[in-house]
Amino acid sequence: MMKKTLFGTAITAGVVFGAPQAADASISDHGQLDRGDVNSSVAELQDTLKEKGYFSGNTGSTFGPRTESAVKDFQADNGISSSAGSYFGVAGPETQAALGGSSDSSSEEVAGESTSESSNSTSGGETMNVEATAYTAECAGCSGITATGKNLNNDRDANVIAVDPDVIPLGSTVKVEGMGTYEAADTGGAINGNRIDVHVPTNSEALSFGRQDLEVTVID
Repeated sequence: MMKKTLFGTAITAGVVFGAPQAADASISDHGQLDRGDVNSSVAELQDTLKEKGYFSGNTGSTFGPRTESAVKDFQADNGISSSAGSYFGVAGPETQAALGGSSDSSSEEVAGESTSESSNSTSGGETMNVEATAYTAECAGCSGITATGKNLNNDRDANVIAVDPDVIPLGSTVKVEGMGTYEAADTGGAINGNRIDVHVPTNSEALSFGRQDLEVTVID
């Protein structure tokens, strides 16, 4: 078990994560949105993706791994890419135009796709509801070494979750609702039963993650 900082249970009353205020600019005003961007347009992008069923949990103004995964899923479902792949995971003009389309037809389409995805996932492994928090190796004194020996300091973008091995075996591939596919590569003293701890690159992303109820599917 790596030494790590857990944020889901350590947020004090002095830190309030409220809903984003009304955006002072449209998504298109910022042109292309990419991972690492922090602005009001990211909040608007997350809200739109959430309305269409691609983003779950709390929204904010940081374009992190959850936003990137949601953008990729939306692009894959809508056939959006370029020959160089420069729009894959990046909210460029084509993606923004598609997000601004008819919400009624998009919602019906997404609902159908989500049902199909859920059905496929269930047939391929065990699906369960879990309580999720987040942690990062970006902290003083953190070794960054997971229970399976993965060094998170060498790969801050690693899709890793900490699990209770009695519920989700270490080494499993796990699909996390709205976030993508992760490796169950770590454990934690507070991670017992149907709980997971999601690795994120930075302290700010861990803080903004909070505590969420998510659905996960153990693929293998």
